[in-house]
Amino acid sequence: MKLTTTQLQSIEQWLSQLKIDYSDTWARKNKKQLYYDVQCEMVDHIASDIEKKLEKGTITFEEAFQQSKEKWNENELKKLEVFKNKSLRAKYNKSYWNGLKAFLLSPKIIAAFAIAFVLYRLLMIDEYWFSEVKFIVMMSCMLFGLGLILINMYQTEKINGKQHRFLLNGLSYRIIAVQTGFTGIITNTLSNFFIEPMNFFNSDTYDFHSNSIKLSILLTLMIIHVGIVYFVVHKSLKKDLKQYVQFYT
Repeated sequence: MKLTTTQLQSIEQWLSQLKIDYSDTWARKNKKQLYYDVQCEMVDHIASDIEKKLEKGTITFEEAFQQSKEKWNENELKKLEVFKNKSLRAKYNKSYWNGLKAFLLSPKIIAAFAIAFVLYRLLMIDEYWFSEVKFIVMMSCMLFGLGLILINMYQTEKINGKQHRFLLNGLSYRIIAVQTGFTGIITNTLSNFFIEPMNFFNSDTYDFHSNSIKLSILLTLMIIHVGIVYFVVHKSLKKDLKQYVQFYT
């Protein structure tokens, strides 16, 4: 038994008014509406569930709808959003690793060796250039990552507008933020761990050759990572978001 337009609107209205408890970055509780795409999926799901119950002929729409409300309470709907969130994150993490694999197995890998060689030669000039090159490359990658986050936020807002709140819309720039943010942290940590710091006490025994090789490799990997985030993940997110918004609207 197919539901009427009025009955479907009742389901839509209930879902649109429902608010779920969320915790922000600082663990503060905040109530927000379900993401619009989750609402759309749940309208179809609940409608199908109600239709099956009505086919038996022993229950009214109101009773069947009430049972669905009890079944899909706030906790269950929140679990659904969390699951969908994880699925989308996993999709773009996988696209990153596929992009990295494709890069390593392509002729483009030669460009990586060229970048590493240039960085090595710059690092070997003297102790001043060693520190400068490290600072410039790391800051450039981190600023590029920050710029990419801002661009992604602007593009997602431009594609979506303010009519609806989509899960992928909010998740999009967070994925970029995590992938670019960890780049600087991990590179800096590895640099401090594997590369011997030069100071007054070891100036005579400091091995420029060995440390320049290590640092040029780390900085090259950082550049490759940021490049893949831009050319693979960012562009994939932009393309998918357009299709996502079109599909649900």
